[in-house]
Amino acid sequence: MSKFKYNLAVIGLGYVGLPLAIEAANSKLKVAGYDINESVVDSLNKSMSHVEDISDKVLQDALSKDLMITSDSSVLGESEYIVISVPTPLTDYQPDLSYVETATKSIAKNLKKGQIIILESTTYPGTTLEIVKPILEKISSLVAGEDFLLGYSPERIDPGNKEWTFKNTPKIVSGINETSLKKISEFYNSIIDEVVEVSGTREAEMVKLVENTYRQVNIAMVNELAILSNMLDIDIWEVVDAAKTKPFGFQSFRPGPGVGGHCIPIDPKYLSFKTRQIGQPVRFVELAQEINNSMPNYVISRISELMNKKEILLKNSKILLLGVAYKKDIGDIRESPAIDIIESLLDKSVEVSFYDPYVDELIVNKQSIFKEQDLEGVSNYDMVIIHTPHTSFNDIDFENIKSLIFDTTGSFTILNAERI
Repeated sequence: MSKFKYNLAVIGLGYVGLPLAIEAANSKLKVAGYDINESVVDSLNKSMSHVEDISDKVLQDALSKDLMITSDSSVLGESEYIVISVPTPLTDYQPDLSYVETATKSIAKNLKKGQIIILESTTYPGTTLEIVKPILEKISSLVAGEDFLLGYSPERIDPGNKEWTFKNTPKIVSGINETSLKKISEFYNSIIDEVVEVSGTREAEMVKLVENTYRQVNIAMVNELAILSNMLDIDIWEVVDAAKTKPFGFQSFRPGPGVGGHCIPIDPKYLSFKTRQIGQPVRFVELAQEINNSMPNYVISRISELMNKKEILLKNSKILLLGVAYKKDIGDIRESPAIDIIESLLDKSVEVSFYDPYVDELIVNKQSIFKEQDLEGVSNYDMVIIHTPHTSFNDIDFENIKSLIFDTTGSFTILNAERI
């Protein structure tokens, strides 16, 4: 019989923490969801989910079972397992682990013998051993690996993905010693279909960075080839579609206006930060970041070029962005290239609007961007930029739109439309 009131406490109820808490509750574990944001706690307790992949009904069902949501940190001392899933943003282009440190201190103040602590927040290799472990030991006076167990497990949430969910996506786990690894593996095996053990926390921390750096580099390669192909009058989309027919040795990546979300634009910078600490920059990765970061500016240059050909002045023109989310069929605008594109257009005195069925409000440079509620007046715009290929856009009759159309995604077959 466990001496703890809860099987699990999850710190941070965002797009990673909330699905974990709900999946654990659905697996008949007693779960305490903890967040310092009172408004988030209040909304969740009213069965109002702020995470797109979690419906209000799913949240309500979990609350009626064994999920409890609170802003009271005392629950951290009453839980056998504690998972940290707080944000790790970049501040002034440097990794910001302040949320991780704050969460760790809250745990340490309530830490008891026998508890198992797991960090899930994306970070650079060494964080668990160099930051989390010392804080826990110093404040609690307990010994990691003996009095309490500790490990790292990178999150693999893909917002909007209906095929690969929290439950059926293989889970990487690690521990600071064999006892920690065994208990952490045991926990995730109780709620996830497949668990993959690695030898240490540094390896597990590196896994997440490798996964997203791989995507960053390959997207950068095809983005650079798209720019060169345009200069050589080659259809990069036809090239990529032909290349992906090869059944081995090639994985298809598609060019676009840049990269968004919390993972691809951010994670490789954690890798760069760590390798520069040892005096060895990852030049290939940093070049990929540079190329992808330059894509919004390339989009602006193409817009100017296309409008000049039609003898339309960019200044005081009207441009509509179709989709502003960073990927299709979700409303997440974190690090979306649309923000940089709109910012540049506003600087050039362009009247910018957007249409996105998933995004209710968009503020750029403290300015609220006008949202079209439908596409009835779309032909009043000088140009329509397809930024996010939402599935619902397949129903748009692009051929009857009289405006210039620039498809940055290459997802639609439109006569006379320009593409990256």
